[in-house]
Amino acid sequence: MSRYKEMIDRIRTILGREHRAEDKLQSVATLLHEGFEGFDCVAFFLLDPDHARQLMIGPQAGAGLDPGGIVVGQGVCGQVAERGITIVVDDVAEELNYVPGHADTRSEIVLPIYRAGQVVAELDINSFAHARFGPEDRLFLEEVCLLLTDQV
Repeated sequence: MSRYKEMIDRIRTILGREHRAEDKLQSVATLLHEGFEGFDCVAFFLLDPDHARQLMIGPQAGAGLDPGGIVVGQGVCGQVAERGITIVVDDVAEELNYVPGHADTRSEIVLPIYRAGQVVAELDINSFAHARFGPEDRLFLEEVCLLLTDQV
C-alpha cells in the first residue's frame, strides 16, 4: 500500500470519529506533520465568520506559524482564499506577494477547503526545503482537502 493511500485511510478514520471539527483538524495536521519529511509547518486557516475577508490561524502542527492577520487576497494564503485554487510556491523568496509565517520557510503549498461550494478554510504546509512539493504531494493533499469538505 502506498504511503499516500495509507494516510488517506488514516485521515478517513480520524474524520469518522465523533469529535469536534477543531479536534479532527488538529489530528490531521499532526498526522501530516509526523508522516512526511519536510512538512515542517502544517496549519489550517479558517475564514473568520465575523469578518469574511480575514483568515484566522487554526489548528497546526510542527514549527509554529505566526503570520499575523491575513486579509483575503494578501499573500499566498489570501490568494488561495480569494481564487479557490491550490498554489505551490517552490521558492518563497521569489514570491512577490508572500507573507512570511515562519522565518525558515523555503517552499509552500496552500489548498482550499470548501463547504457548500464556498472556500471556508485552507490547508497550508510550509517546508524548510526548497521546492519540496511535487505533483504527487499536490494530488494527495487535494484528496485530503476533498475529505475535509463539510468538516470545517
